[in-house]
Amino acid sequence: MRNGFYFKNKHSNDFGVTVQTQSRPIKPEMKIQTYDSPYIDGEYDFSTANAYNREFYKNRVFKMNLQISAADICKFILLNSKITKITTWLMGRGELIFDDTPNVKWNASVIETIDYKPENYGHKAVISASFKVQTWAALVFDIFDGPILDSQNIKLDDEIPIGPNEYYTITTAGDSTIHNTGDRPVRPVLRVTNVTKPTTITCNGISITVSEKCVIDCDKQSVTDVNGNSIMKKIKGSFFELETGANTINLSTTATVEFSFYPQYVWNTETEDIYKWDK
Repeated sequence: MRNGFYFKNKHSNDFGVTVQTQSRPIKPEMKIQTYDSPYIDGEYDFSTANAYNREFYKNRVFKMNLQISAADICKFILLNSKITKITTWLMGRGELIFDDTPNVKWNASVIETIDYKPENYGHKAVISASFKVQTWAALVFDIFDGPILDSQNIKLDDEIPIGPNEYYTITTAGDSTIHNTGDRPVRPVLRVTNVTKPTTITCNGISITVSEKCVIDCDKQSVTDVNGNSIMKKIKGSFFELETGANTINLSTTATVEFSFYPQYVWNTETEDIYKWDK
């Protein structure tokens, strides 16, 4: 890949470098939980023996080379200045967005050392960096808040409907449907209001019961009140995931529940697929 990337809201082109991919794993490594008993052939595999009945995966590492062109470094002092600026930019954690997959982002940080290799008798520099990224790519905008049009990633002519939040607010008791267009299960944030009596929210066989206005973060596994204080002791049940595709959500009583989440992807997505049911 010779396209560049954004990291911490700055593009590689801002530093006058050419980006080359050394390794970008398309599939992450699965977490294996096994027990090797001496009294059986093979082994016991407990990799899916969990509350969600699915496998889990490790983080990935993307290895990149950043090459400073000779035209930019006619003097050695300029070369070292450029190296310093690039190294400072690569330190810390931030969102990583590649030019060839502009609709998804990775939560990333550079691990290990940042290596510098002089070439062409010191008139060219190649900087090697390894990004450790979270397991799955996320959509570049929150599914509840919607896209920011004419941003660096979402353009005015992209086929995305305006006002997508109508699909993710439930106000009546009984069954409703929430769509997860990502490739992977995702744990949403629920904003619960207009609660007049204990309300049980059920999704994919897992339920959680609340009795007051609150925010339920299924990813961080926390429940907070309007002031941001934990009310976990008042909550019954377990946190759930939204599976890929249609998910049936059941409210035991009338309340307002807003779902917010970033769909997660194995690699990339096209904008026309994000709201593919909106036809």
